[in-house]
Amino acid sequence: MPDILLLLGMQARTGELVIESGNNIGTILFHEGKILQAFSPYSQTIGDQWVEEGLISETELLDTLKHQKRNSYVPLGSLLHKTGKVTFEILESVVQKQIRQAVKEFQSWKTLSFTFTDKDIKPFDQISLSVYEFVKPENLESAASFLSAARSHLSPHFPGTEHRSQGRGSGRDLPLKSN
Repeated sequence: MPDILLLLGMQARTGELVIESGNNIGTILFHEGKILQAFSPYSQTIGDQWVEEGLISETELLDTLKHQKRNSYVPLGSLLHKTGKVTFEILESVVQKQIRQAVKEFQSWKTLSFTFTDKDIKPFDQISLSVYEFVKPENLESAASFLSAARSHLSPHFPGTEHRSQGRGSGRDLPLKSN
């Protein structure tokens, strides 16, 4: 899992990563290599977290969900922030916590299968997490050394390869497997 996150982060990809393991399916949304959202079937929703913590009432949650359903999709947290029910700091903290929890859950799953689809995903706000948070430092150093060596080796033989790592992908689905 960390290798897939590292690859998508280093390539600054934008799109959706679907993670599957048996009957479990989760997703991670990326924008320019940063994680915007992550959903696991076992993650508690942000609305439920806030009700549980007493930040909003059950009625406020239901009213906001009705408003969300009537209008074009805007994340619940953004709606609650716009109405002043939660601060941006609380929103950011909860979204980042949800991402961390989902990624942790994905890492506990056995025999993962990945599919990445390039999509035009736009952030609703400035909240994101770096993929590097989920990669061990020694793996980062190894990956950087490998890429540096590969670029210097390929550049004389394949002009233009020194810029490929900054591309945005081919627009195709990329099935990826991990055991």
